[in-house]
Amino acid sequence: MDKTTQNMLSQLKDIKAIVEIPDSSLYIVVALALLLAIALAFGLYKYFTRVKRTKKISAKEAAFKRLQNLDSKDTKELLYRFSLDGIHFVNEGNRAEFEAIERELEPYKYKKQTQELPKELEQRVKKFIKGLKYVA
Repeated sequence: MDKTTQNMLSQLKDIKAIVEIPDSSLYIVVALALLLAIALAFGLYKYFTRVKRTKKISAKEAAFKRLQNLDSKDTKELLYRFSLDGIHFVNEGNRAEFEAIERELEPYKYKKQTQELPKELEQRVKKFIKGLKYVA
């Protein structure tokens, strides 16, 4: 070899060994997967163990239920419940009927011992109650 070639070869630097570069992307992916799994588990836990909120019923809805469940054998209860709860459902169409029934029920109210209602009056009360429609 000639001197120039030898000189060029001597100026060349040797190739260094492969250097390992630290790669932390695997740790990042695993951490994100764990975080996602924990968030998903927490969400599922909250969904399945949530306390059902009790819906507060309105006064009108409670009155409607009481009227629907009135017992005609308990005259005193029928008289007072009809007067107190029936007023929630009075409109222009049934106001006259409600007031007429109320006037007929008046002699049976406010007494220690209530006598039994006449059948036709009891039927009018039941018919009025059946005609009610609950609209929220």
